[in-house]
Amino acid sequence: MTDYSEHHFTAQDGTRIYYRRYGQRGGSALPVLCIGGLTRNSKDFHKLATRLGQDRLVLCPDYRGRGQSDRADYSTYAPGSYLGDIMHLLTIEGVHRVVVIGTSLGGLMAMALSVAIPSALAGLVINDVGPDISADGQERILNYVGVDQRHATLEDAAAAMRQTYGRAFPDWTEADWMTNADGTYAYDAAAGNWRLDYDLALRDALAEQAKSSFRPDVWALFKGLRHIPAMLVHGALSDVLKVETVQRMQAAKPDLQLVTLDNRGHAPSLTEPGCLPHLLTFVESCDDPGNH
Repeated sequence: MTDYSEHHFTAQDGTRIYYRRYGQRGGSALPVLCIGGLTRNSKDFHKLATRLGQDRLVLCPDYRGRGQSDRADYSTYAPGSYLGDIMHLLTIEGVHRVVVIGTSLGGLMAMALSVAIPSALAGLVINDVGPDISADGQERILNYVGVDQRHATLEDAAAAMRQTYGRAFPDWTEADWMTNADGTYAYDAAAGNWRLDYDLALRDALAEQAKSSFRPDVWALFKGLRHIPAMLVHGALSDVLKVETVQRMQAAKPDLQLVTLDNRGHAPSLTEPGCLPHLLTFVESCDDPGNH
């Protein structure tokens, strides 16, 4: 028996979006929406969502072009489309108030939701991202996105990931690396190997967006959290979220709760012993009996 059920919905442009549903609605416990990083998918939240699902409904979608969602026109691999898909999911699930947990890109999308549908957000957990992304982090991300990496076995994929990202997760076990590889790669039966589990055309989308003169004011989005409870999780070894940005975020939102994980880079799993109890307490503090 699995801890979740699998579902799809059709976005306005016809793209089928996949999501997992954990737990169920109950009492005063608000639903939680988990949204992941740029190339990631719903598998990243499995352990966390299983725990949260003991008390409440948890929704974990795959962005379009990732995981089990349809590959689409790469021009739609953009924040506006992601935002539309997320709000569509909340609508079809009948979720009017929600706690959002966003990792990396998911954290930025959660900030956007605070402006698009502020009354719907009961709380927000931002995982290792801020309005300013360090140049080192941006360069690393742009260098790996869309590069066709294949491995003969999942064990080979895990070993390669450990070699590349080991400094960010120095205490991970072999089992941790295997779990991460399983969330990163999918088996390609036709080729007989393991491929990255997202549309490599995402690289083209990012290249097109980089050419645009439009740059969103992410600090303005962050200010949308002024009256929304929020917790920031920071990996102290992160090359994406720098201490200076964390300090500026705290200055802009003095009630921002901060959890720093000394032995973690980008991005924490949120199930670390130094994080999970704080996260659970925060989510529970957002519950409102009048919203069900």
